[in-house]
Amino acid sequence: MNHIQLENISKIYNANSTQAQSALTLLAEGMDSIKVKEQTGYSVGLYDINLNVKAGELHCIMGLSGSGKSTLIRHINRLIDPTSGKIWVDTSINAKNTNTKNTANMQPTTTTADLNKDPVGSEKSSSAINVLELDDKGLQHYRQQTVSMVFQHFGLVPHMTVMQNVAYGLRVRKMSVSERHEVARHWLNEVGLQNLEHSYPDELSGGMQQRVGLARALATDNPILLMDEAFSALDPLIRAQLQDQLLELQERLNKTIVFITHDIDEAVKVGQRISILNGGRLVQTGTPHELRHNPADDYVAQFMSAKA
Repeated sequence: MNHIQLENISKIYNANSTQAQSALTLLAEGMDSIKVKEQTGYSVGLYDINLNVKAGELHCIMGLSGSGKSTLIRHINRLIDPTSGKIWVDTSINAKNTNTKNTANMQPTTTTADLNKDPVGSEKSSSAINVLELDDKGLQHYRQQTVSMVFQHFGLVPHMTVMQNVAYGLRVRKMSVSERHEVARHWLNEVGLQNLEHSYPDELSGGMQQRVGLARALATDNPILLMDEAFSALDPLIRAQLQDQLLELQERLNKTIVFITHDIDEAVKVGQRISILNGGRLVQTGTPHELRHNPADDYVAQFMSAKA
């Protein structure tokens, strides 16, 4: 079952609809994003992206700097709106019961077997919504209840304690102080920071700060987790430890995770499937084995051959 579907998503920056259409026409004729920029003056973020992310899947998006990775992930929670296309999210899918207090004891609703049965391109569920049609109130509810994000540079509030940072999303939901602190303590324990709840972000190492960011995203128990280069600012050893921790948590939580990285070793380690972008276009999606043995072009082959 598909949880997220991007349908013909294109993004042209700093252009009105007429200007964007001229750039899209050139892209449709096969011109690459660099030449489109030279000819029109408009930057191409994405062009005609069609991508399905399955429920319970850890899906990696990768490519070189400027390929459109961060632009793509920010469309899913509408930090960026596309120039054209639709973004479908099945809001009936919940990796866990929404009672966050009992998170550790609940069973996932989607199994690995279910994941492997669902073919790419299958029809979207009748319960899927086009998030581009949400009004302000609907978008706020969607961000609070469906999708969480972990940022590259942690995104912690410096004047809040670790506990307050982790509990922030629950505070927005108007959960009582005692309840949200109970949930926050649970997730701090899960990420190995159980004794640091009263510390402030600037008292922590980079790896610890990112664990706080991960705990904050998990505390809301939203079914979709977006991770934008979440581990790239960390030292290799800490990065490997957090990759292992993410995989261990995912084994139990069964979230739908979209994970942005420029590191093929990281993508192969954590991703069930990998989508590779080049110049704003989606070049190929597949398992690490499929990409390695059946690359769509030289760009994909070079990426896969770069794996240590």
